[in-house]
Amino acid sequence: MAWRSPARAWYAVLLSGAFVSARLGFNADRRMTVWPVEGMALYGQSSDDEDDEMPTGQGPAQNTGNGPRTYQRLQKTGGYRAATYGFQNFNRDKIEVSYQIPEKDFRPYNESFGYTKEGINELKAWKETARKSAFNLAVKQGKSQAQLDAAVAAIDKEYDVKVKEYLASHGFRMLKGNVVTVDMPKLVAKNAALIKPLSLNFEKLATQRKYRSPEIIGAVLSFVQSAMYYKQPDPVYKNKHTGGVLPPITAVVVGWGDCDTKTGLLGSILSNWSQMKMVGVGVPGHYLMGVLLIPEKGDLFLEYQGLQYVLVEPAGPAWMPPGQVGEETMNLLNSREGYKIEPFF
Repeated sequence: MAWRSPARAWYAVLLSGAFVSARLGFNADRRMTVWPVEGMALYGQSSDDEDDEMPTGQGPAQNTGNGPRTYQRLQKTGGYRAATYGFQNFNRDKIEVSYQIPEKDFRPYNESFGYTKEGINELKAWKETARKSAFNLAVKQGKSQAQLDAAVAAIDKEYDVKVKEYLASHGFRMLKGNVVTVDMPKLVAKNAALIKPLSLNFEKLATQRKYRSPEIIGAVLSFVQSAMYYKQPDPVYKNKHTGGVLPPITAVVVGWGDCDTKTGLLGSILSNWSQMKMVGVGVPGHYLMGVLLIPEKGDLFLEYQGLQYVLVEPAGPAWMPPGQVGEETMNLLNSREGYKIEPFF
């Protein structure tokens, strides 16, 4: 199915930086910070629940306030995993979307995310072996201390590269101070193509109902907010460091996620519209997103590189349209610690 042309509103959005309205949002350059927690920057919190899946079947997602009636049907067989979700858009349209993936594809996908202590230890063992070999070679060939130091420095540099490559291959990155965190922009970029079948569900719906960009964004946002349970993944599960995040496809087939998990899923789905530009917004203990849109009256937004990004709160269970965030999120955005922006494009 071919993608349709973007709504005309998107072209106006691209010019929005030249016509900046009254500032309702925040300064994107203010107090950029990262918050390490025991050596790892975590946007989610840990959970004592060791179960990695919701029960298969149909039931309402946990939403609060005046949210819509929702349901999810999850199936797991020896051959495939499937999920069907029913919910309402913010204009009260009833929506149903589904996703299916063969088990032979899901298993390696799910296992590829997250790094292990054993994986890091293997690299440390390589470094120690390489250092010993360099020392023995220096003694055998009568090299100077300066030559040995240079050889060891080269090994240490290669080790750092290997660690970064290992983390990157498992969805993580290393920041300054040896802080390890989930690489959210790359997670979104990698999963855009993988989650495209679900995006096509929304695309078909948008074509049938003549949705423009705001309604498309609202439909996907309502899905992750209300149709998926809110549950916080463990930062370490079955000896694997997850950063407190589920990868997008895993979140869809198990039916739940927390703030950063749902943000990653929302960003991955919306990335299939080439004109869509998004930024991740990290505050202490929480993660949300901004979408490039012309703010309407009362919308909360931030400015990044001269463009306006309307804030969206994917976490749920509260049902909040684009431009609205929870009171606690507002307090975090305005707190002394500040917030961090990560472009998803």
